[in-house]
Amino acid sequence: MSFIVAKIDLDAVNLSSEIEYLNNLPKIHEEYDEFAQGYWKNISLFNASGHDYDTQFRNCEIAIPTSHLKKCQMINKIIEDNFSIKNLIMVRARNLIDGMVIPHRDFVEMDGETERYFRVFMMLENNPESYHSDEGGVFQMRKGEVWFLDAAKDHAAINFSNKSRMAICLDFVFQGDFDPRDIFNESARYEEGVKPTYVKRNTVSSIEKNEIVASIAKMLNKQTFKDIIFAASKFHFTYDIPVSECYDWIIDAALSKNDEEVAAKAKALKHYLIENRNLGERFSIASW
Repeated sequence: MSFIVAKIDLDAVNLSSEIEYLNNLPKIHEEYDEFAQGYWKNISLFNASGHDYDTQFRNCEIAIPTSHLKKCQMINKIIEDNFSIKNLIMVRARNLIDGMVIPHRDFVEMDGETERYFRVFMMLENNPESYHSDEGGVFQMRKGEVWFLDAAKDHAAINFSNKSRMAICLDFVFQGDFDPRDIFNESARYEEGVKPTYVKRNTVSSIEKNEIVASIAKMLNKQTFKDIIFAASKFHFTYDIPVSECYDWIIDAALSKNDEEVAAKAKALKHYLIENRNLGERFSIASW
């Protein structure tokens, strides 16, 4: 389950020009684009190669800064002043605007135990219409909060607005036991015990779920498959259901109308997003 590790005070830090620079960078084709709808951009600040447009998450001995980081001196200072570089393998600036990242799990393509990987997000600005989710519920990340995102479990993200929601995502890898505070260096100044902001969701009865599946079945075909995936993926942000239950709804809807091709596609998508995929493997929701 995700939780707040600590909060770093960013109130006196003006990041507007650097956020503007990152937002103005052209969006490129990225690894894992199939997870998202709308405007979703990942900008490498540290990675395995030091190349600006290398977005592949993978293990490395030393994370190398990219030229984008060199143009974001305040963000670089926040990282250097607070986070340990020793176990850091990747840092990305991430923005999601008027879009969502559908339910999925990370690290399923990585060798070794997922407990070795520790991913944290730190919001660089507030956005009241932006939410994250995991198996523990739906929550908002606030400016300066350093969240452990339990990315090895089902999770998703959404921004219902057309305003920026810039964050930095830092990936650490540890050998053996570690404390979450090991991500910080000795000079870091942070506040612990910060209360998270969780969203109260509406309940859904089994009868209502059956009605939803029946409604999906009426609309579901090859042409509507992609749209329904993203529409159904939003449901858990408002209603108290498991993050990835939407995929089971679509599978059940396809089977109820004997559409084996769509059912097979939905099962393959769920397998890819939640269960297993190879490093570098891609999946197209739109192609058949």
